[in-house]
Amino acid sequence: MSIAPARIELYDPERYPEYVLRLPREIAVLLRSLAARRTPVAVFGGGRYLFPSMVLQVTEEHFFLDPCGDERLNALALERGVVCQGKLEGITLQFAAERLQRVEHQGVLALAAPLPANLLRLQRREFFRVPAPAPTWWCELPRAAVLPLSPGEAEQVRLKLRILDLSVGGVALLFPPEVPSPAHGTQIAGARLILPLTESLETVMEARNVLPLDIPGPAKAVPLRVGFRFVGMPTAVANRLYRFLFEIQREQLAARTSGLGVD
Repeated sequence: MSIAPARIELYDPERYPEYVLRLPREIAVLLRSLAARRTPVAVFGGGRYLFPSMVLQVTEEHFFLDPCGDERLNALALERGVVCQGKLEGITLQFAAERLQRVEHQGVLALAAPLPANLLRLQRREFFRVPAPAPTWWCELPRAAVLPLSPGEAEQVRLKLRILDLSVGGVALLFPPEVPSPAHGTQIAGARLILPLTESLETVMEARNVLPLDIPGPAKAVPLRVGFRFVGMPTAVANRLYRFLFEIQREQLAARTSGLGVD
């Protein structure tokens, strides 16, 4: 059985203080929203994806999770505690479930935990992000910046990764399970954005956040969404990127308008 990369960066309130909720009332409201909408929640433990779940109910002091059908994974969650991740209206929520206990909830087995002391609400709106049409946008990184080179490989070898979304301020890349994610703050020089109908755009990028993608199924390695910000992008390159994104947004707006039958 494979496991997720050891350097997975999940649930670090100190790294994202501007996105942390600490008031119990606010935390309970969001957890109740997850329960009311029966929103899928991914459960992680020991640096890997464990099982899909959902929040069943929230009281003043506790919340209840749907357990896994595999008792080995439930035991792992009970022993170590877990981190839960879900989405509300496109905003990622992360929170810890510690001191878990098996309980009977409305006649069925559930996992109960005290309300988390804090909750990450990862909403970033510094730049408008444009989702990439899959899979037509790519980013090439120097392979040596991410993976060790074998003696026979040249320094010029590059790693091609799919772009998930793009803005004038940064980019999110899809890292497959076999590619380790860079540590927070790592700067990568010579990154190239490979976009349609324009020459490649070269810049320096800095790793800012790493989030596992929610993929239902048994415990296994999971791909990662790695967010980068652009560092010192030359003005000419930034202008070309801006024009590219502007044209994409204009085309998307025209397509939506046409679909609505608006002249």
